[in-house]
Amino acid sequence: MKDISKKALEEIKNKKFSPKSRWYFLTLNYFFWLMFGLTTVLGGIAFGMILLIAGDLDWDIYPYLGLSLPGAVVISLPYLWIALLFFFLFITYYHFIHTRTGYRYRFIIIFFLSLLVSALLGFNFYQYGWTETVERQLRDRAPVYQRLVYSRENQWMHPEKGLLCGAVTEVMPEKNLLFLKDYLNKKWEVNSNQARVKGNMPLARNQHIKIIGSQLSESVFKATEIRITRGYYQLIPTYKGRD
Repeated sequence: MKDISKKALEEIKNKKFSPKSRWYFLTLNYFFWLMFGLTTVLGGIAFGMILLIAGDLDWDIYPYLGLSLPGAVVISLPYLWIALLFFFLFITYYHFIHTRTGYRYRFIIIFFLSLLVSALLGFNFYQYGWTETVERQLRDRAPVYQRLVYSRENQWMHPEKGLLCGAVTEVMPEKNLLFLKDYLNKKWEVNSNQARVKGNMPLARNQHIKIIGSQLSESVFKATEIRITRGYYQLIPTYKGRD
C-alpha cells in the first residue's frame, strides 16, 4: 500500500500536477447547472413547436389527399422538432450528471424528469403564443425551414384536389365572391355562394382562410366550406412549393 502511495506521489511530482482551487470546481458546477437550465428551456421550445405544428394541421381533410389517418400521421409529424427535443434532452442529461450530485441519479429518472419539465414549459410557451412567434421568425429568416417542416401550407395548397388557402384581398358579399392570394402569390376568384363559413368572425380583407371546394378553372375556385383561422396576415408568407 505504501509503495502505491509513494508511486502516486512521485507521478504527481514528475508531471507537476497542481491542485485546483475550490472556486474552479464551484464555477464548473454552476456552469453545468446553467447549461442544464438552458437546454431544458430549449427542450421546452421544441416541445411547444411540436404542439403548435400538430395543432395547426387539419386532420379531417386527409381523405381529400387520398391518405388514411396512419399515412397522414407519418407525413405530418414534425420530425425536425422531435429530433431537436431528444437532442436537447440528451444534452440536458449530460450536463446534469456533471453537476456536483448528478452522478447519483439513474439515466431513466433524469431523462423522464427532463421530458416532463420540457413538456410543461412547452405547453406554456404554446399557450402564451411564444412558439408561434418563434415559428414566424424562422419562416421569415430561414427559408429552408419551410422545406423541413410539414405545415398547413403543405396540407392546403392542393387546389386540384379541392383544397386552397391564402389571404383574402377583397370581399364582395353582394356577388358572393371573394378574392384570394395563395402562398404561391397566385390570385384566385372564389365563388362563396352556398359555402358554409366556419369561424367566429366575418370574412374580411387580409384574413387568412382555408377553403374546401373544387377548382373550376386556372384561377377560379368554388367553395363549399370556408374556415377562418386566427389572426390577420398583412404580408403573405412565401411558400416554396408543394410536397
